[in-house]
Amino acid sequence: MLMPLERLRSILELLFREGVLVGERDGCPRRTHPQLPGVANVEVRRAMASLRSRGLVRQTAAWRHLYWYLTDAGVAHLRQYLRLPPDVVPRSLQRVPRPAAPRAEPRRAAAPAGAGTPRARPAAGDRLYRRKDEAQGHVEAAAVTAGQGLGQPPP
Repeated sequence: MLMPLERLRSILELLFREGVLVGERDGCPRRTHPQLPGVANVEVRRAMASLRSRGLVRQTAAWRHLYWYLTDAGVAHLRQYLRLPPDVVPRSLQRVPRPAAPRAEPRRAAAPAGAGTPRARPAAGDRLYRRKDEAQGHVEAAAVTAGQGLGQPPP
C-alpha cells in the first residue's frame, strides 16, 4: 500500500517509542488510528503487515483488535531506519526501577511479654466488635421487668 513517508515514519516512531502497537480490525479506510491523528487505521495495519512479513514484529489477535510487539531484530532495524542512538530503547523493554526494600519498623518498647507479633488494633479498642458487657445487659433486663418498655427512654 502506498502511503506518504511522514505517515509511515509516525507509525514507526510510535511503535519504537512504545514497543507495542494496537490496531482495530476494521477495514473502513476512513477511520483514523486513535494514537496517530491523521493516519488511517488501514495504513497502520498494512505497515505492520509489512514488518510482520520480515519478522520484525510479532502479531497477536484478540477479538476486534490486533497487537504488534517489536522483536529484537525489529528494534535493531528501527534504530537504524530512524537513526537513533543505541542507548534509546522502547518503553516495553525499559527496566522499571523497583522501590527500595521495605525497612523494618522499630519494635515498640511497651509490647506485652509473650504477645508475639504486634497486631494493629482499631482506634476505639475492643468495644467496636465485642458484645455488650453482661452487666449492661442485666440493667436493661431489670428495667424491662420494672415496667419500663423498650420504647420508653430510660430515666
